[in-house]
Amino acid sequence: MTPIQGELQTQIMATLWRLGSGTVEQVRSALPPRYRGAYTTVQTVLNRLAERGLLTRKREGRGMLYVPKISEAEYVSRTIKMTLAGASADARQSALAQVLGSLEADELSELQKAARQARKARGSSR
Repeated sequence: MTPIQGELQTQIMATLWRLGSGTVEQVRSALPPRYRGAYTTVQTVLNRLAERGLLTRKREGRGMLYVPKISEAEYVSRTIKMTLAGASADARQSALAQVLGSLEADELSELQKAARQARKARGSSR
């Protein structure tokens, strides 16, 4: 999986994560007005995202239906892991501490619950 590059790709992926799937015109129509380029521009970006493994394409009538291959949460998780993998242990710990320190108490509580569930799931799959 290659990372999302640029604002238009970011907006198109965010739109597809919100919609679940879409044709070129559905995605184009759902984009914020600032990013609603020409049909062919959106189509080109969707095809590039599919070629890079972020979307699947399925024929739908005369057009194509684009579907994200991974969820937004999975994408963010993989991106964070790849970023942290290249950093020193001190930098990783400092960065994570800063992120966790910026969370509200209820967000931190939900995160702790999700981490326990992930740990259990990882333990049961071994």
